[in-house]
Amino acid sequence: MPKSSKAAPQPKQSRAHSTVEAVVAEAKKALLEGGEASVRIQDISVRAKVSIGSIYHHFGDRDGLIRATYVHNFANSVREDIARVKRFMTNLHSTQEIANHYDEMFAFLTEHFGRLPASERAAIIGNTTGRPLLRQALAEVQNELTNGLTEVMQMLHDRSMLKSHLTPRAAATVVLGLLHGRVIAELDTDPVAEHDWNTAMLSAFSGLFQTETSLAV
Repeated sequence: MPKSSKAAPQPKQSRAHSTVEAVVAEAKKALLEGGEASVRIQDISVRAKVSIGSIYHHFGDRDGLIRATYVHNFANSVREDIARVKRFMTNLHSTQEIANHYDEMFAFLTEHFGRLPASERAAIIGNTTGRPLLRQALAEVQNELTNGLTEVMQMLHDRSMLKSHLTPRAAATVVLGLLHGRVIAELDTDPVAEHDWNTAMLSAFSGLFQTETSLAV
């Protein structure tokens, strides 16, 4: 019997996931090309090779698609970074060990902002004004990020690496605040060089830990 040239049928859930991923990917391109005005359902349908009806089925309406795209971009960056930080910090048991991995942390910062620039992240947050559903969705992702980094800080606290007067959640929130502060450099007409900003960021980060050592070039 001749073999069929058709691809094996995908389970319904898998097909739905593939559809959503394809649509969100094209919506992301549209946002980058021309902002929200460039996100047009008919264009996305053609580019993603997905029917208009399917897009409305999965996202409800155009604003739902835009909201899902913002959240997808934000969440993916968050989850990748938290997983990497957890893997990295789990094997460290002293602040000297943290300092010994300075180059790796420096590279992490470069890659972190390469995936989702701070200015793009700030724009996503800014778009929550007057949009409670988007605000709630991003707040849930932000909470996931804060909780993940708090777990890391709790681990460092338990190993007597975090300064004793700092609570793990406060330390995690400060780190996130420092990372978000990168937007100032990206928007400035005379921005600080990326290398200099990363150096200052790691220096500030080292201030959260016991004074066994400091992070320096």
